[in-house]
Amino acid sequence: MSDERFPKQERLRKRQDFLNVEARKVRKLITPHLIILAARNSENHTRIGITVSKRIGTAVRRNSIKRLLREIYRRNKEIFPPGYDFVLIARKQDRNTCYETYFQEITSAMGSRTW
Repeated sequence: MSDERFPKQERLRKRQDFLNVEARKVRKLITPHLIILAARNSENHTRIGITVSKRIGTAVRRNSIKRLLREIYRRNKEIFPPGYDFVLIARKQDRNTCYETYFQEITSAMGSRTW
């Protein structure tokens, strides 16, 4: 069974970390509901950050989207290649967007690239 924890060392927590990913990005993957930025890091594990702007909706909706994206990462870490920082940026959502929609978009975007 895989490790399904989400420790602090796997998170992008500071604003400067997010800005570094934007500045050093090697890939920008755009899906209907997400923008995925990827940049190499100096560590041997994946780190992830999630951004959901106010234009997506109320705080309840934004937090719901963040929880879904964290859960996808936590349960499917093997999708994300090691040695990269990822920033997941939510785009304009419709009411039907659910776990399966995000999961399919992330797996197809990550699987379509050679890292």
